[in-house]
Amino acid sequence: MHTKDLSTDPKHPVDELPPLGRLVPLGVQHVLVMYASTIAVPLIVAAGLGLPTRDVVALVAADLLLCGIGTLLQSAGVWRIGARLPLVIGAAYNGVVPMVLIGTEYGLAVMYGSIMIAGAFMVVCAPLFGRLLRFFPPVVVGTTITLIGITLIPAGARMVFGGRPGDPGFGAPPGIALGGLTLLVVVLLYRFLPPLLAQLSILIAMVLVTFVALFTGQADFGHVGNGPIAGVPEPFHFGAPSFNVVACLSLVLIQFVLMVETAGQVLAVGQAVDRPAAPRDIAAALRADGVVSALGGVFQSFVYITFTQNIGVVSLTRVRSRWVTATAGVILVLMSVLPVFGRVVAAVPKPVLGGATLAMFATVAVIGLRMLADVRRDTPNLVIIAVSLGVGLVPMALPGAYGELPQSVRLFLDSGVAVGTVTAVLLNLLFHHLPVPRWEQAEEGSI
Repeated sequence: MHTKDLSTDPKHPVDELPPLGRLVPLGVQHVLVMYASTIAVPLIVAAGLGLPTRDVVALVAADLLLCGIGTLLQSAGVWRIGARLPLVIGAAYNGVVPMVLIGTEYGLAVMYGSIMIAGAFMVVCAPLFGRLLRFFPPVVVGTTITLIGITLIPAGARMVFGGRPGDPGFGAPPGIALGGLTLLVVVLLYRFLPPLLAQLSILIAMVLVTFVALFTGQADFGHVGNGPIAGVPEPFHFGAPSFNVVACLSLVLIQFVLMVETAGQVLAVGQAVDRPAAPRDIAAALRADGVVSALGGVFQSFVYITFTQNIGVVSLTRVRSRWVTATAGVILVLMSVLPVFGRVVAAVPKPVLGGATLAMFATVAVIGLRMLADVRRDTPNLVIIAVSLGVGLVPMALPGAYGELPQSVRLFLDSGVAVGTVTAVLLNLLFHHLPVPRWEQAEEGSI
């Protein structure tokens, strides 16, 4: 009952509407933080499927549109769709590999039919998943959030260092300098700006360092004027979807993993904004992810998930209003129909984006560690945390570790967050939900 009263209290900071002068820049800040991850998925999928430039432009536009719609649903809410918390939605990295495999083997029509089915599955299963919340205590959720933050950090580092070792230009000093300068400016702004301006530290730092990059020849805005100013993403760009049972089942499996991630992220943001998430909030958030994923089969983009990195923005800025992320959703929709704005954001150097997102990703890990700090430090919980983190970090620590296993198995094992989360859930069931052994009962009775 207490949670219900909080969620309907218009005076709660989550429901406050900041003045327009702060609302727009705070919303832009969220867009900038998520933008690199948002456009990465269409670029990777297009490269994996060998799509021409015209199709890449269509994928990016459709992706921005659905990210905007999904963010509006999560933030503002419609009926029972959307958690009404400061959350954003973006294309899920976990869906990239199975999408490319399905598109390569069965064709784009089957790929988009599978996306529609996976989204519908999430919508239908959302209420049931919300009722399973008791199987996701802080020891499980904290482990999941910690894994998400840690496994995201390499993505920010790759933007700073220019990809992976061996890539052309990897480790170039100018890029490292830009990324380090961005991180330093963020810290200094948080330290010395007044509280209201400090909330915009990430945005201000990115703008300032982008100007530095422009004057030092590391940024180029010359292409911003190239291409159309406006254009509406078209449904069924690649034709009508079709369906294949095997392809649908593979994406449904991935969607279940995404449901676990979303549940953890909603719980984390609920803690960050001091509005604990209830099972119905989890179900509402899952419906939003599912609806947008199903629309991905119509506008022919991707599967979608509630993004994690923006939780770091909320935690660092302490701006808890869901209308800020709703504004970010509006901006994303505008960018989808006004691609000139997208070209402006795309011109921001990757090292600048990487320097800012490093702090955001690390903050997500800190949120998870803070949850784990409140967990009772007994042997079962230590085993759950240690084993889950150890198993979940293998794909990041040793890329390609599961390369000799069947592709269907690798789809799961290569996702460290998925493996770690499932491990934590199973170990929690083993230690906290199965009957206590007789010898343990006798030992407790003798104390």
